[in-house]
Amino acid sequence: MNVVKLEKTKSSPRIPRVLAITGGKGGVGKTSVSVNLAIALARTGSKVCLFDADTGLANINVMLGLHPAYTLEHLFTGEKSIHDILLEGPAGIDIIPG
Repeated sequence: MNVVKLEKTKSSPRIPRVLAITGGKGGVGKTSVSVNLAIALARTGSKVCLFDADTGLANINVMLGLHPAYTLEHLFTGEKSIHDILLEGPAGIDIIPG
């Protein structure tokens, strides 16, 4: 499951929103939709954090050509904080690799 967190960057009060892109089968385009939606929203001025919640076959970083030093596994074991595993992606999106 990939999760896109939205937060407007304008001066109005920030109200976080969460969009979850899910599917019961592999290979249907969840990652493609998530990445492209995140980039499109970032380009409209939203602050976006793309959370790759697939701890088994996470591939958002692969699709974007990123090589994370740390992942959710390091967060869950307490080795690293959420800020330590955060990556910056295209269009200024934040990425939490699975």
